[in-house]
Amino acid sequence: MAKARRIKAIDCEKPALDNAREIVKVRLNELLSFGPYVSDPANVTELHDLRIAAKRLRYTLELFRFALPSDVNGLIDEVKEIQEHIGDMHDADVMIERITEQLRRDASARLDRLLEIASAIDRGTVAQRHQRIRSALTNRTTPRDEVALLTLIAHRADDRERAYHQFVATWRRMEASEFPRRLKQCVGIERRGQAPPVTESDAVEPEVAVEAAG
Repeated sequence: MAKARRIKAIDCEKPALDNAREIVKVRLNELLSFGPYVSDPANVTELHDLRIAAKRLRYTLELFRFALPSDVNGLIDEVKEIQEHIGDMHDADVMIERITEQLRRDASARLDRLLEIASAIDRGTVAQRHQRIRSALTNRTTPRDEVALLTLIAHRADDRERAYHQFVATWRRMEASEFPRRLKQCVGIERRGQAPPVTESDAVEPEVAVEAAG
């Protein structure tokens, strides 16, 4: 999971809105830093971290909603949409992973059973053990279960693909509508109609520190 960037400019003596601006600036840059990973659905870890960054930005805006203009509500909804689409992708990934683990356990158990039959020299001749192996391999229950589980994976893979395309469309729409500028102007980081020069503190950092899960 991506480690949250530290907020260095908080001052408890300042008005809440001033502190809100500092936090939003960092959380927005945190979100935008994952932009390079958007175009590849195989970036599972980075897209999950993008979702976490979106969640942090959303919660920050909701926390300071009392001090911000009403325009912030629409911006919160945009961030929430990003978060939800990636959440749907993550749900599909988790389901596929769990089904895959179950299939592997079943296959391992079946192999163990076949090896047990084959090596049970005290339980019949080679011909008799061969017949029991054939009987175990033609058991209809196991293949039917595997087909059902693999079909479920197929459905969830489609769900993930659909959620990914919805996420990308939402992200591109936010880019086209200049979401960062609109958010900065709503919060007061920038004046409406006037974009300030980019400073080192405002620049999007290319990398995000990562902490080990667990």
